[in-house]
Amino acid sequence: MSLSKKQADLMLFVVAILWGSSYVFAKLTVDAGMHSGLINACRGTMCVAAGSLIFFKKLRHMTWVDVRLGLTIGTINFLGYYLQTDALRYTTPAKNAFLTTLYIVVAPLLLWLFWHERPQRKAYFSIALSIIGMAIITNILKSNLHLQFGDVLTLISTIFWAAQIIFFAKYAPHASSPWVLIFMIGICQGTYGWITTFLFERPSLVHVHWVQALIPLAILAIGVTFLAQGMQITGQAYTDPTTAGLILMLESFFASVMSVIMGYDPLTPQLVIGGFILLVANAIMQVNIHIPFLKRKAL
Repeated sequence: MSLSKKQADLMLFVVAILWGSSYVFAKLTVDAGMHSGLINACRGTMCVAAGSLIFFKKLRHMTWVDVRLGLTIGTINFLGYYLQTDALRYTTPAKNAFLTTLYIVVAPLLLWLFWHERPQRKAYFSIALSIIGMAIITNILKSNLHLQFGDVLTLISTIFWAAQIIFFAKYAPHASSPWVLIFMIGICQGTYGWITTFLFERPSLVHVHWVQALIPLAILAIGVTFLAQGMQITGQAYTDPTTAGLILMLESFFASVMSVIMGYDPLTPQLVIGGFILLVANAIMQVNIHIPFLKRKAL
């Protein structure tokens, strides 16, 4: 399937909506007594089961390139998710959400350092706007800005989220199928998750309400993780990592919107203003702006 850049960006926009909705379902699993390792373990196991049933023929033709890419990206994915989630034990959700979005700064930096790719000048302007928008949404300016242990964990996780965006864009297209790659990511999630669960979370297993957790887990594994990541891999093959990062950053905005819809949080001026700024930042990346200071300089 061949996509134009605009179609790919639209697909990533849908991915951001799906990922944003996942926060509500993740909260339901946490309320059911599940810890981060166990959530990952179950998500990965369900993802592998769904992939085995739906894409059995594609999996039969899996190559060593698929295996290597899947193991690499799957490890990056697990470390980013686990560190981000575990950090919530030591910091506030607002700081966690704001610091996580700094992957939008880390990704261009990694591209510049290791791949010698300089982003468009307007990307810097969009990144700055996005950070301001997230600061308003999370109300971070009114909270304690001193770094705690959880904040350090969150900052480390941004490196893995940035690396995932880059690997999806640069290397995932070499896989025989995005769904084969998702299958391998599911194997990593499940394997690392079960290891983490039995090493560090075993006492918590007796407190899990499995009936309450089953439906949100299934939605996370199949409807969000499996579908959204497959669409992300497909879409990122036709756009650049910086633009992809800015679009996916809307995940936190859509998470707040979904939280309002579900009645967890009230609709606030910060959400409206911050969300508008995020949308403007993304619009700048989507159109050709003939403003001298936003044009990219010749290398």
